[in-house]
Amino acid sequence: MCGLCGALVGQLPTRRVQDIDALADTFVRLLLASEHRGPHATGVAWVKRDGAMQVTKEPLPARTFVQTGVFMDWLLGVDRQVTYLMGHTRWPSRGSVRNPDNNHPLVVSLRASVPMMKDCLASSQTGKQIASLALTHNGTVAQPDHHFAQMCLPRTAQVDSELLARIAQRHADEHGIDVEGFLDTLTPLEGSMSLALVATNRPDEILLLKGNMPLEVRLHRRRRLLLYASESRILDAALGDDAGWEEMPVAPGEALVINTAAIHAPRRWRFSFRGMARPSEWCRFTGE
Repeated sequence: MCGLCGALVGQLPTRRVQDIDALADTFVRLLLASEHRGPHATGVAWVKRDGAMQVTKEPLPARTFVQTGVFMDWLLGVDRQVTYLMGHTRWPSRGSVRNPDNNHPLVVSLRASVPMMKDCLASSQTGKQIASLALTHNGTVAQPDHHFAQMCLPRTAQVDSELLARIAQRHADEHGIDVEGFLDTLTPLEGSMSLALVATNRPDEILLLKGNMPLEVRLHRRRRLLLYASESRILDAALGDDAGWEEMPVAPGEALVINTAAIHAPRRWRFSFRGMARPSEWCRFTGE
């Protein structure tokens, strides 16, 4: 298992510096409360309105990670231009945490004019880079080597989660992520997943998928803030007695595209894959 957490910052006419500081503090608490789900590596990313993104990750538990200089430098970049904070705590299944390419968030480039090549060579390495994709995943994908080869996808790491990032890369362009195409390509996969995904050319929008791994979402309508984590108790620990938060229901097998202009009204899709449990089996996964 791993821990997913994050915050989407909705549009407001003005947002005070102290409000951003409070959000950053809440995000740090989310990260710390997620440590039990993955104490072997911790990673974070922020995205800003102009598409800028900064990613920091280390093979450390969250409680140590948040005291490092690299994290402190990253935290200084959280300002009123931030639209999204992404976090992950890793419990590895494949790929050493000593290789940063295996740790989350996973980042791949988004390029224009990518040709489809029969021999798979450089199929995602040509064209001008126009943006990046960042993905965090909780779960495992069975037979990743087979799917990488069958789908003719490039690979730079050992972690199976890279397969999901590369599928998203294939279904993204200068307009962002083709959600339906991405979800359709997940259908033959077997394993377990919930995930978060963002494209820096759409910094106002995130994609959350709840498959057969847990994912909980909370909304604060007045502040126009949205938080998510792998467990309700993580959100409870991060929010304490802060009032005004409500649950946003997300069903297993549901994908949400959430925009900062209307964080209370996500666009929803249904999806499935070979490892997806039937609703009656969902209870087996809620604690993993």
